Amino acid sequence: MTTNETSFQEGLDSGTEETFRAGPVVLAIGVAISAVLPVFLTGALAVQIKRDLNFTPSLLGAAVAIFFLFAAVSSFISGQLSHRVNGALVIKQCMIASSAVLVGIGTIARSYGIFVALLAVGGVVNGTLQPHINLFVTHAIPRRRQGFAFGVKQAAVPLATFLAGLAVPALALTAGWRYAYLAAAPLGVFFFFLVPKSILPADAESVRTSFDRPSVAPIVMLAIAMGLGTGAANSFGAFVVSFAVHSGWRPGLAGLLIVFGSVVGVVTRVGQGLWADKRHGKHFVVAAWSVAIGGGGYLMFATGFGWLIVPATVISYGAGWGWNGLFIFGVVRNFTKYAGYATGTVQAGAYIGSVLGPLAFGFVVEQAGYRLAWGLAALSGFFAAFAISIARRLVTSDQPGAVG
Repeated sequence: MTTNETSFQEGLDSGTEETFRAGPVVLAIGVAISAVLPVFLTGALAVQIKRDLNFTPSLLGAAVAIFFLFAAVSSFISGQLSHRVNGALVIKQCMIASSAVLVGIGTIARSYGIFVALLAVGGVVNGTLQPHINLFVTHAIPRRRQGFAFGVKQAAVPLATFLAGLAVPALALTAGWRYAYLAAAPLGVFFFFLVPKSILPADAESVRTSFDRPSVAPIVMLAIAMGLGTGAANSFGAFVVSFAVHSGWRPGLAGLLIVFGSVVGVVTRVGQGLWADKRHGKHFVVAAWSVAIGGGGYLMFATGFGWLIVPATVISYGAGWGWNGLFIFGVVRNFTKYAGYATGTVQAGAYIGSVLGPLAFGFVVEQAGYRLAWGLAALSGFFAAFAISIARRLVTSDQPGAVG
């Protein structure tokens, strides 16, 4: 084992100590990026893929929806089992499967049906993975730095869109869109070798045989809230490039718009996490304000003014997508004993929203145009903020010691 590998493994092994180590955070974000790249590459490369496979905006929405539908089912099931199975083995298997999906899309996806089938497998991989990574972060990172850790881990989504955006001018417009998927495939194999033998400390093994469940109502409301907010955000992520091209932007420049917005999203998620570590509670309050401001960003797209695309992208990525890490951290902080179960259920809600959001967005674009689609996305963001507020009341009244 090399010196770098040894240092990385020591970072994983010592995560439960009070001293903060970067190893678990690097692993969490790397694994998460590997699992979400198939769907965000699809959104960024939509213009080129549609031209080759000949499908409409609504079928693009359906393809993205299929990914998240399978992710929703697998996330819920995985969350139920996360405290009872070897999470490290699950993560390793997901990494190999993710690489296989990317290779498959890059080589054998010669029709819309095969393309969607491979995205469905990618959805299963992503949904299965998430509760185990959340449980890993909960045990491997000191409590005082978990806000930062979850902010970084959830930054995997904008980082994935950042890489996907770079793939447009770097590969899709030169060698072809398939090479973008093939170039991303080795990531899963790389992180496969970095996953430790166990993601739980030795004294947590007994939890697998004695795990109970918290009250259902607060977690269901949190899942609904995240579904509404994430459904709008993923519609934005899937269609912003197509919308920019529709508004007159060149495809290469539209891809760079995603790169720029993704940087904003990464900074916001990490910043929200750092801020969360410095305050006591009110995590859901901040998340509600953030998703509501994101709704304002979607409304800016709805105006139809081309000069608003850049500031709308900043607000939509920063606020509309910047609250996810904070939200998951809030779930973990309020349901620490049930972290895998609670986050698996909540993220299943997010995936369901991500099914309905892009599917409805694509349909509305075809039937009535982008203006109405963006308006409905904004409405979904506003309802998400309201639902988060209701969920917080349920959590604080139901969970002893909840910080909201």
